[in-house]
Amino acid sequence: MKQLKIAELKHNLKEGKIDNVYFVTGDEQVFIKDIQSTFKNLLLPEERDMNFSTFDLEDVSIDDMINEAISAPFFGERRLVFVDRPYFLTSERVKTSFDQNVDLLTRYIQNPTPSTILVIFATYPKLDSRKKIVKQLKKIATTIDASQMDSHLLVKTIRELLQSDNYNIDNDALELLINKTQGNYSQIINQMDKLKLYALQSKKIDIKAVEELVPQSLDDNVFELMNQILSKNVYQAEELYHQFLLQKIDPILLVAIIMSQLRTLIQTRVLSSRGLTEATIAKNLKIHPYRVKMTLKQSKNMNISQLTEMFHSIVDLDYQIKSGQGDKELLFDLFVAKFA
Repeated sequence: MKQLKIAELKHNLKEGKIDNVYFVTGDEQVFIKDIQSTFKNLLLPEERDMNFSTFDLEDVSIDDMINEAISAPFFGERRLVFVDRPYFLTSERVKTSFDQNVDLLTRYIQNPTPSTILVIFATYPKLDSRKKIVKQLKKIATTIDASQMDSHLLVKTIRELLQSDNYNIDNDALELLINKTQGNYSQIINQMDKLKLYALQSKKIDIKAVEELVPQSLDDNVFELMNQILSKNVYQAEELYHQFLLQKIDPILLVAIIMSQLRTLIQTRVLSSRGLTEATIAKNLKIHPYRVKMTLKQSKNMNISQLTEMFHSIVDLDYQIKSGQGDKELLFDLFVAKFA
């Protein structure tokens, strides 16, 4: 099994070290687009119309994709084939109008066409490692890592990116930016232009800029609601909840998010108590290291029994709402009042 970072991939392709099957894992969109551009640059612009194609395997059969992959290139040295949404690599159930012949793909990667570069983008949070095709891809294909960066590398990369344009960012502003984007590098990149425009004169991005310009996701707003509940700030918690109602956010959605966040809180606390580092916890729970840091900070004044009681209560609340045992807005309000 050969594994490459994006920088290694670029170096290899530049040196003419090109493999026939690549397996891209991870879901960081900035990296995925970079990988796509890197491969496309192997073809001259006039070659791409004839020798480049993309197949979405939720809409197109593997048979059609393989037929393209085994075809000789037109007026060029190689053919480039991208494969998107190979859902059969996961445990997800996807409705399609046909059954995919996965064995055909397995046979192809074992004996690929020499003039074709096949790039499979498995940009899912989790693959089903029990499946034969996943095992074969990991064994045979050249794997490229397009997953999110750990918190240390993320901070370093953002600072270097800004410094290349003669900008700086305050520590508290950077922490808030990472928190608001949940450590997603693609989302951070999307916010950069307006932050730099805001700091055009000073060349320094402060916390006020991040507070005013970077939107907060629903998950983060619920995270703040959880903060107020755990901190026993009943007034602030009730105020946040009523803001959600004014925005017409269904309490059922709030319950689902809080249930997920409490589960993560408990798992994080348990793993931390066993001496695991933040990076190891993040890897085990498949969440961003920065989220682990914020979760541990959020739950530091709560013991496991309190968190467990709250989790059981939100599970009961979920059942009560879904079984029609009362008004969902009132039931959620009672939950907030009980724990805040």
